This record gives sequence, C-alpha cells and structure tokens, in this order.
Amino acid sequence: MKTKSQLIKIAIIAGLSLICQSFLSCPRSLNAKILNLANNAVFEVVLEKHDDEQIEYEEEINWDFVPYHIRSDKYNSIGTAFAISKTELMTAFHVMDGDSEKYYVRDSQKNIYEVDTITGGSKEKDYLIFTVKGKTFNKIFKFERKYNIGDMVFSIGNALGEGIVVRDGLILGEIPEEDSGRWNELKSSASSNPGNSGGPLVTPNGKVIALVTARRDNIVYSIPIDAILNDDRSVFLFRKKNHYYHFLLANRLRNIFETQVSLPDTYTNVNRLLHEKLINHYNDSMSTLFERAPEYITGSNNDYLFNSSRYSQTNYLSSRDLYISYVDPDDNYWRLFNPEYYTYNMDNDGVLYQREYSDVYLYKIKKPKFVSLEEICTDPKYIMDTILQNIRTEREVWYDEYRILSYGDPASTGLFRDSLGRTWINANWKIGFEDKVLIMYILPLPDGPVIMTIKEDSDLFYMYNLDLQKACDHLFPVYGSSFDEWVDFFDLTQYIPDFLKDMRFNWNSNEQVFSLSSGYISINANKQVFNWNNKSELLLFPFWYKRNNEPEFGIRKVVLCGDQRGKENIIIYRNNKPGQRLGTSYADNWNDLISEKFPFNGIPVISVRDNNGFMGSIIKAKQPDSEIILSIYLSMENPQNERDISRIFNAFKSGVLIEK
Repeated sequence: MKTKSQLIKIAIIAGLSLICQSFLSCPRSLNAKILNLANNAVFEVVLEKHDDEQIEYEEEINWDFVPYHIRSDKYNSIGTAFAISKTELMTAFHVMDGDSEKYYVRDSQKNIYEVDTITGGSKEKDYLIFTVKGKTFNKIFKFERKYNIGDMVFSIGNALGEGIVVRDGLILGEIPEEDSGRWNELKSSASSNPGNSGGPLVTPNGKVIALVTARRDNIVYSIPIDAILNDDRSVFLFRKKNHYYHFLLANRLRNIFETQVSLPDTYTNVNRLLHEKLINHYNDSMSTLFERAPEYITGSNNDYLFNSSRYSQTNYLSSRDLYISYVDPDDNYWRLFNPEYYTYNMDNDGVLYQREYSDVYLYKIKKPKFVSLEEICTDPKYIMDTILQNIRTEREVWYDEYRILSYGDPASTGLFRDSLGRTWINANWKIGFEDKVLIMYILPLPDGPVIMTIKEDSDLFYMYNLDLQKACDHLFPVYGSSFDEWVDFFDLTQYIPDFLKDMRFNWNSNEQVFSLSSGYISINANKQVFNWNNKSELLLFPFWYKRNNEPEFGIRKVVLCGDQRGKENIIIYRNNKPGQRLGTSYADNWNDLISEKFPFNGIPVISVRDNNGFMGSIIKAKQPDSEIILSIYLSMENPQNERDISRIFNAFKSGVLIEK
C-alpha cells in the first residue's frame, strides 16, 4: 500500500510530466517568417536626449568610458510598440505617460517617426493605440483571443534599450485586475527587461495574445488582447486610484479620479487635456485635504501656536531661525517647529544653512560681503549656484561621479504671493539626464533669502509645485539684519511683505539714533541705550497673534542687538493668554506676567557667574486688551552695576509706544 506522501510525489511528477510534454511539443524559438515580422513590425519608443550643455561640472565628463552605442545615440530608448494595422501601433500607456511634448518610434533601420494621433487607449488597462507621422506599415501583427495555462508564449521587446529581443516562456496563470476583477491579467515566465513594456506577447505562430505591461519578481504581467479589443475606441479612458497627503498634515485622502478625452485626437491635445484635468483634480484634492485637517489658526487645535512661554519672552532670535507650522500626528494639534540645520561657511563672511523636512530642503543664505542684497535675493541662478558650490551634488556617468557646480539658467521663473502677503520667486530647472525637475521658492529677506526646494520626476511637477505653494503659508523666517542692510531691503519694494508695508525705519549713524514704527508699535532709541552702529541688528519675528480674541498676522517679537554677538539685546514680545490645553505651566507664566513677577518686575539683576545683567517689565498699551500682555526684556554683558542696567532699560522703555 502506497503512503500518502508517495501518492503526492507521484501526482507532482505526473503534473510536471504533462507540463514538460506540452513545453517540449512547442518550438523553443520562432520561425524565420515570424522573426521577420518582429523585425519589421516591432519598434522602439524613444525620446530625444535633453540638451544639458548649460550644466557646469567641476571637471569635464569623460564620455570615452561610456559604451559607444549609448554615447552616440541622440535618443533614449524607453519602451516598445508594435504595428496592429496599416496605420496604427500599440504600446503600454505608461511608456508615454510623461511630461515630454514629443515621443517617437524607431524601426530596425534606425528611422525615426514622431507620434501623431491617439486612436485608442486606457490608463487603467495601460494601453495606447496611435499613429505616427509619415509612416504606414506593411507588416502587422494579428490577434489571438484564446489561450490556455501552460501554453508556450514569446515576449518581443526592446530589452535594455539594445534592440528587439525575443524570449520564450509559459503562461503561468491569470490574476483579476485589482479593483473589481473586470478582466484578468496574464502571468508568464517569458523573460523581460526594462524597455519591454508595450511589446507583444505572442503565440508560437506569431499572433498577439497580450500586451506586456510590467515585470514583478521575474514574472511578466500582460493585458490580454481581448480586454483591449472590447473597448470603445471613441474615447480615451482615464481612471486612477489616488492616495494623497501633504508633509505638513497628519491626515490622508483617498479617492478615484475618472475622466475621458474624445478620440481620435493628436497626442499633443490628448496630453494637454489630460494634464489640465489632472491639475484641477489635484488642486481640488489638496483643498479637500487641508479642509479636513484641523482648522488652521481659527480652529480649536491652535493653542500651541499662540502660546506665550518664558523661553519666547527672553530668548534671543537669530536671522537663521526658520519655523514651520505643522499638525502633530499624536494629538492632531498645530505646532511650531524649528528644524536643526547644517552650517556651510562661505567666502566673505557668508553662511549657508541647510535643513531637511520630509523630502523638502530648506536653506537660508546670509549675504556675503561684496554681494548686493538684490542679487543674493532675486537671482535664482546665483542662488542655485551658491547652493551647489557649497553642498556637493553629483552626477553618475558609467560608474564615475562628477560634481555639479551649476544647472545654468532656470527653465522658467515667476512670482508667487502667499496668503500672508509675502512675494516669493519661483524658479524651475529641468534636469534632463535624470528626467527630473528641481522646483525652488525664494523669499527675499533683509540679510539674504530663505529658499525651499524639492527635486522630483518631471511628470509630477504640477503636484509638487502646488505642495510647495501650500507650504509657503506655513514657513515663518525671522526678518533680521544689520541697520544698514535694512535700508537696502526697503529698496526691494516688490518684495516687501504686507505686514511691513507701513514700517518706517530711520537710522542716523552720525548721531547713533534710530526710529522704528510698524503696526501697533513704535520705538525711538539713542546712544544712551547702546552704542548703536551700522552693524547693530534689528530682528522681527512675524507670526500669528490674537487681538480682541481674533487672529492677526504681524510682528510677534522684536529683538534689538547693540552688537552682532547678541550679548547686548532687548526683546519685546507680544504674549497671548494661553488656552486650557497648554496646562498649568503656561497658565502660571501668564499669571506671573499679570502680577509682574520676576523677571518682569522692573528690578535689575546681575549674574556674577555669567557676567551679565538683565531686567524686564510689562509695557502698558494705550488701548489695552485683557488677552494680551506686552513684555520687554533687557540682557547685557558686563554691566557696571544695577543702576547702569536700570538706566539703559528705562532709556529704551521711555522710547517705546504700544498703541494696542
């Protein structure tokens, strides 16, 4: 009596024997007639190579080490297409789903033909039927709708961009399409490589049973030709499942986008119409995503944005500080975050600061000497070159790495005005060798710009460009610089933000006197306070605060530095009454302000250990608000005595006027 395991072995051997017999009964290669068909009716899909001549490298690229057929080719091979009628070709939709204005096919004789008219297609099924300019086809493939598991098949395609290759295999099975099983995808063992997408999967007699669309885990996936031939050729159908998010938010959005374009129509028109519809859908989806996030500024999840901590009241600002408002995924509250940064020292006392948040890079450039504020703030090429020449960026060419020093002039520039009334400069570079686009937003500031960049696939430009525009509303840099550079900044009238439109800053270096007025605050100070000079600094932190319990955007914090070391500074801070969410520490701090307790009790203090002195008090507004307290805090190095601190503090405070 045979054991159960023996029976299983016999069944397996028998099954393998049947498969092997089927396999051996089929030819392992196509006959000469079908190979001739493949040679004449299968084409490479190609793109013109981008002209990257304006990119500057630290050393010239040595192309001699790149294979000749690659370096001498004026085109990049990206996929496969095949003739299905006297005038039409078929390929996978994703092969030509990019941002290029023109696509081409190349035959076995290296002739090039431009894609002309789209006559059928579906994004969901991943196929495209089209014509090309100036070409008809004498050799065409016929179709076979029937197939069986275990049948011999051949994939024909442009393997690795090195010409048309034929490879054999078996039909392994079917898998329902992922949405609702409206058709089945074929799985086969016919080998494929990058570039095979869009090629035919054929029977031993050369008939097309499926269109090759993907390879996963060494299995080739194809759309059966029957699923394609049953479609309506009068429209191009676009259907896609989307999963949207924004790096500032904790929530996600899932939806399905469906649309269609009437056919036949030129590739240019079809691409343009689809692009417009996709942009509108993405804009609507992003609006919905932000609407479903915790309400910003006016909602109940904003207490941390309006908080008044002891640290904020007494801490010195730096012009390199950059705050981001974001939703904390743990409690769904909006918070402020100042990311850590890397420092790159530049020539002539310039400094480049780099931060990374999600996939976005944030930079702050402190203006070097001998460079005009206008150039460092408004010239995108100069700014990009500055980043590249201080932070290494490389291009790999056949296992060698070449440092990039410049991307050249941007492909496009423009202005963008955010919801806070700040004008940003937008610049975009197309990086052809990567098929990527680098998107940059520049915000001019008194001592050099803040920059936000991201580099992504070119066909996703519209998505990431909108993402950065949304992020502009949530970036809060410090407006700070020396007295003399502030004067230069106000000459850049086009880039003065709304909250500084009414600002008046007058500096008299001979008499060491300055005056400042903006919004609710005015300050007049002379040399009885500090020995003001051209390099004394004024720093403003614009952010949201509340007045009469309504949110306003304006100057939240003012810092004045007698010296550039920050050892002599005065801080004026607008404190908002904290919400209950913030707990007892914030409530205690607020009550201490009301009671004018230390360090805001108007009493000078000297720290012998730190060799500095400080003094603080509360400033009364002409139109008081029970929800707002204005504090003033002086810190100075090496004071002579308490009277010296008190004299300087009162000399400054007497020149401060708070309207409301």
